[in-house]
Amino acid sequence: MGVIGDTLSEARTRRAVDLEEIHAATGIRPRYLRAIEQEDWDALPEEFYARSFIRKYARYLDLDPDPLVADYRRQRGTSGAPGDAPTSPFARTTSRRAEALRRRRWRQGVYAWLAAGALVAVVVVVLVLIASGGGGTKEAGGGGSGGAAGKGAKKGHGAKGGGAGNGGKGGTAGGKTSGAGAKAVSLEIEPTAEVWACVLDAKGKPLVDGQTLAAGETMGPFKSRSYTAAFGNGSVEVRIDGKRAQTPSTPSPIGLAVTAKGKVHEIPEGERPSCE
Repeated sequence: MGVIGDTLSEARTRRAVDLEEIHAATGIRPRYLRAIEQEDWDALPEEFYARSFIRKYARYLDLDPDPLVADYRRQRGTSGAPGDAPTSPFARTTSRRAEALRRRRWRQGVYAWLAAGALVAVVVVVLVLIASGGGGTKEAGGGGSGGAAGKGAKKGHGAKGGGAGNGGKGGTAGGKTSGAGAKAVSLEIEPTAEVWACVLDAKGKPLVDGQTLAAGETMGPFKSRSYTAAFGNGSVEVRIDGKRAQTPSTPSPIGLAVTAKGKVHEIPEGERPSCE
């Protein structure tokens, strides 16, 4: 073993925990944990996911993951001292992925604020409409009172009742508008074979936090306005609002985004979530 494997194995031994306990806490399969301790990198999925496993494993053992990940990168082709600009194609790809992830999370934050602002605006408009309906009721009632004693009173009551009815319709319309603004999309995933999964909600919060799922290990249903997800391969069935979505069937990693309208489209490699 090397620095990474020795450090993790010794820390695990000191804490007297076995691989099954760590699997239950992190979702990383025991054979992957064993491969990390033995530094058998070819037994792990793509390097992008292997780094995520190392980070999660180290954090579970209360270790600083950065030196271990840096050593892993040096072993896998990144040259130079820590902090130097990456010179290998893999390191440059990693840098682009990190930058794309930062940009995506920034956009998600902006979208969340815009959505919140739009919802507030809808509520304000509804309240104004309700208030306007109440004012019209009083004016109509007053006009009825200004007429003849008998007919004017009846018209006044009729106008007032009509105003109240309009106010009720306005409130109903407002309720529908507010409900539309807060509508959530249901997402459920079910692996058809073993697959690594990372799923984030509209605010970037992990719903499936970089876990390796077994076939049939269903996750969800979740509720959010939108989602972004990455999978180690295409062996996964995705259901949106209870209906199966068309997804690629491939042995290679894939990334998916689900919009507020429940539409699914693929995410380019550099913009996929990593759950690191």
